[in-house]
Amino acid sequence: MSLTPTGRPADRTQAGAAYARIEEMIVTLELAPGEVVTETRLRELTGMGRTPVREALLQLKQDFLLSVMPREGILIRPIEVSVALDALEVRGRIEGLLIEHAVRKATSAERERFAGMALRTEAVIAAGDSAGFSKIDQAFNAAVAAAARHEVAARAVMPLHAVSRRIGYFLARFGHVNLEETALPHARIMQAIADSDPREALAALDTLLIRTREQTLGIERSGLLDEGMPPVDPAKERTSTG
Repeated sequence: MSLTPTGRPADRTQAGAAYARIEEMIVTLELAPGEVVTETRLRELTGMGRTPVREALLQLKQDFLLSVMPREGILIRPIEVSVALDALEVRGRIEGLLIEHAVRKATSAERERFAGMALRTEAVIAAGDSAGFSKIDQAFNAAVAAAARHEVAARAVMPLHAVSRRIGYFLARFGHVNLEETALPHARIMQAIADSDPREALAALDTLLIRTREQTLGIERSGLLDEGMPPVDPAKERTSTG
């Protein structure tokens, strides 16, 4: 069964498309943390009607990305370090299980796909392309969930990835954090799944979770969130983070 990056069964309806587009805008900061938008504006941005957008909003609310305020609008949730750390704690408990299952159960075609992802990740690292990496990471999360063939674990952990992806994008863009710090462990996991190497995959996952936690705590220590965020130009998503 195909799964979306949220760990839910793949949704090819308009609601699924609306979810994917709004989530992307939140993760890449096109919709800024703390911004209040209207449902009408989101319909314009997605090109979708009222019903699919409302269904997407309910799902995004469950995924800790926004809050719906009656008669006021839709609040894009601020970057909350405590929520991000809680999400990492859950990921640390479950994600290893998913990766172990993916290493063991991936088909030959899936292993080739993971190897290709590893190569593309190395390319975006060299280019300093944080937006490009975010897209690869999203596809990677869905690929792990599908290859693991463990729907319960996928449904538990996959919705939490967007919280970490948004922080990673924020840091790459405004915190002068080298993209390689977290992208390289991803490439190692991808290649390890391709090579059927569970030990290397889990070691790389440990490195990834430790670095992600350190970066998340670093946001709080640095006061980056207190400085306010410059507006993001969607046409200039490709950034150098070296």
